[in-house]
Amino acid sequence: MADQPNLYDLFDATSLQNCKRLLQNGEIPTPDQLADTLEANPSNPPLWFMDLIAKSLRGELKRKPGRPKDSFLSQCRLAAAKQDYQAWLGWLTRRKKTSGLGGWSILRGKDWWCGPPHERAAKIVVQRWHLHISWRSFLNRVSSEK
Repeated sequence: MADQPNLYDLFDATSLQNCKRLLQNGEIPTPDQLADTLEANPSNPPLWFMDLIAKSLRGELKRKPGRPKDSFLSQCRLAAAKQDYQAWLGWLTRRKKTSGLGGWSILRGKDWWCGPPHERAAKIVVQRWHLHISWRSFLNRVSSEK
């Protein structure tokens, strides 16, 4: 049972097992990740890890070009935020037709209560879902997937 890795060994950022698992999944560790792993495991690192460090120092480790793909969780959050955006956009559009977008006095000073309905809806959704993108980027993603 001593040979069985535990969860800490498999998923800790400085674990050799985690580094090996990431490599098997096709992910290339950054030089900072390699340095942290080496510092955490200074005594007798395995040969495969030393080869990896040597390749990194020579500049032979190359990551795939482009932006890394979003995780499944962030894709789900974005999909839910898009649905929420449609609801807010519908409400703001109806409100503009019926009573205008002047809003309550407490809202008039807020940065997200400015602009046309689609901008306001995007600002509200980005803030509510704590998305780490700007409201313009959110609108670009919404419009690119239609």
